[in-house]
Amino acid sequence: MTEAPARSKRRSSNKRGQIIPQLPWGQPRYHFPLVEPLTHEDVLKTHDNALRVLEEIGIRFQDEDAVAIFAKAGCIIGEDGMTVRIGRDVVEQALKTVKSEVVLTPRNRERAVTIGGNHVAFASVLGPPYCSDIEKGRRQGTLEDYSNFVRLGQYFNVIHMISGAPVEAMDIPLETRHLYGTLRTLELSDKVPFVFCQGRQRIHDALDMIAMAKGMDRNGLMEEPSTFTIINSNSPLQYDKPMAGGLIEMAKHNQLSMITPFSLAGASHPISLGAANSLAVAEMLAALTLTQLVRPGAPVASAAYTMNVNMQTGSPGFGSPETNKSLQIGSQMARFYGLPIRSSTFTSSPAPDAQAIYESLGMLWASITSGSNLIMHAAGWLEGGLRSSFEKFVLDVEMLQMMVKYLEPVAVNDTTLAFEEIKAVGHGGHFFDTENTINNYNTAFYEPIVATAKNFGQWEEDGSLDATQRAHLVYKKALDAYQQPQLDASTSEALEAFVKRREDQGGAPIDL
Repeated sequence: MTEAPARSKRRSSNKRGQIIPQLPWGQPRYHFPLVEPLTHEDVLKTHDNALRVLEEIGIRFQDEDAVAIFAKAGCIIGEDGMTVRIGRDVVEQALKTVKSEVVLTPRNRERAVTIGGNHVAFASVLGPPYCSDIEKGRRQGTLEDYSNFVRLGQYFNVIHMISGAPVEAMDIPLETRHLYGTLRTLELSDKVPFVFCQGRQRIHDALDMIAMAKGMDRNGLMEEPSTFTIINSNSPLQYDKPMAGGLIEMAKHNQLSMITPFSLAGASHPISLGAANSLAVAEMLAALTLTQLVRPGAPVASAAYTMNVNMQTGSPGFGSPETNKSLQIGSQMARFYGLPIRSSTFTSSPAPDAQAIYESLGMLWASITSGSNLIMHAAGWLEGGLRSSFEKFVLDVEMLQMMVKYLEPVAVNDTTLAFEEIKAVGHGGHFFDTENTINNYNTAFYEPIVATAKNFGQWEEDGSLDATQRAHLVYKKALDAYQQPQLDASTSEALEAFVKRREDQGGAPIDL
């Protein structure tokens, strides 16, 4: 058995001064009108063009099972045996069966989240091969780094879901990396976990372990959606074998697939935002249709929007005005179809600096104002997705908590209008010592975990730390305060035995 890095000892939150102010667990909701850039006529034109792409051009699926499923539904298969032309009647039938929302229930049922409706959930960063902090610098991820990101995701209440591989555990062989990652996620967190669609056997391994952590088998998991995945098209107009196979397996097992065309306006998609959005919609609808042909009602979320590329470098325009506008358009189209909406917060910045914050915040603001239900990579993303940053994780948590407070509805009634209090204070007085202020000053306003309101002298005396340096201290404090959630000893032993058995069998490669 491959020797994995030793586990850290369970961390305690009993030390004085280690409590970080944070909001209680709970999903925020939308209570106000949303931004919709397109007219209703524009939406219909975008939809019709997407259907025309599916009917006349088709989508290539590099998976024999997917092609066979479409053929059985009466779709036209091209001479290459992979290109599928999907009639609009097939798409429209699929849209009738897909759900508008889904509840994902992890091993701790109190951590269940609703994806859809007016709910919003935040998920941690997913997939970078590198990580960094200002103490150790930029480095390849290890299983311990992976574990520490999971601990942070568990500790902060504003993180609702744990994305798989918050950083790749590069010290674990590829064939067994998914096993150790899933094990650590299930042991160190009781929030909704993620499944990577990198091959059917790898998916089955993860589903088996998630079911085991919940005290059921994989058949039981089908009755209770418990996990989620990202399905990327290989744009333009195709899905490779791992993604097509992942769609089929996740749909079979009634788990959530977030369909995310890899849309880059000016590169994989046309440079026109209207055309790029419509093509992204077509790719999304093709994958959605496959899920409903496999299992009517299988949960799906849409992320059919585009990013632009930097036309000088060819790199994605993370956080650009065009990306943010397209995100709002994609959300509008998802509502038109009655689908849950997935978005992200991205940045191209190579450091957790001002650029990283204004690009991430721009996408977060676009996501919130357009009604996104699940915001991926909401904490920790850096360097265009090549790196997870511990300091950026905390800075993002700060922004997420501020957004949650922003989403709280304002109560307007006889009590909150406080006429008698205003009358009592009168002209030129102050409200510092009124009964209402004294009773509510602890909870009335958001209490930051990173931001400082100290004057220059106080700030200088405390070491002249900038926001990134303060975030570093907070992330260390959070790890020290982290408490591992309870997991039955027999369940933990069963999970570890499963990993050992699968490792002895050689694990599972990534499907190509």
